Amino acid sequence: MRFIGLFTSLMLFSACGSEETVKVGLSARVGASSGAQAVRGKVAQQLEASTGITIDRVRLSVRELELEHEGDDSDDGQQGGPDEDRPDSRDDDSEQEIGPFLIDLSEEDLNGRVIRVGNLHVEPGIFDEIEFDIGKVSTTEAGEDAALKELAQLGASVIIDGSIDGEPFSFVSSIRVEQEREAHFEVKQGEEPNITINIDPTGWFVDAEGQRLDPRNESARSTIEDNLRRSIDAFDDDDMDSNEDDDSDDNQDD
Repeated sequence: MRFIGLFTSLMLFSACGSEETVKVGLSARVGASSGAQAVRGKVAQQLEASTGITIDRVRLSVRELELEHEGDDSDDGQQGGPDEDRPDSRDDDSEQEIGPFLIDLSEEDLNGRVIRVGNLHVEPGIFDEIEFDIGKVSTTEAGEDAALKELAQLGASVIIDGSIDGEPFSFVSSIRVEQEREAHFEVKQGEEPNITINIDPTGWFVDAEGQRLDPRNESARSTIEDNLRRSIDAFDDDDMDSNEDDDSDDNQDD
């Protein structure tokens, strides 16, 4: 049920690995951010207790995720390729990218666990930036991925299915979320680093005063979408503990 479309999208990228590249795991998590860490398995219960809203399924269309080598702005025309449908994409060869793909989490995967969803292969080195672009894609870009194509046909980048006061709802949005996230991590041969995309739902359906927002109410849409934009992050998380890795720990061990 989960990741049916996601693995179809990522298999092509996983197959591109070679002796000159290193596999980087790509994971996703729905749960409170590290600054407000939820007890594992209690995310849905917390939402229901505070707002009467439960979340049953979360789908996000990721147009692109890119890793950028530190201090490398060279462009030899080898990386990537024509991307005329993505005006915000760069031609920088130092950016090693993957996408589009779908994140589709439901049931037990909404309990705050970090779930491996695929792999990409990059050249070894130090990376100083993670960029991601959440947005709707065309049916052509979705290709043979039926689950991603479903969102494309709806013109959606995000679909949240759940219930409010026991009544089902489906919140469909075409928001665009682009983030350039500063980072500092090294990818080495013989190691398997990981990037986690964290989605924090705890603030989606409350306003600045802490009052509940009804996802069925069109007047609440703008605020909910702003909350969604702020809830998505990506960071290096090699141990898959849902916290950004601290490189200073490695230095202290030396």
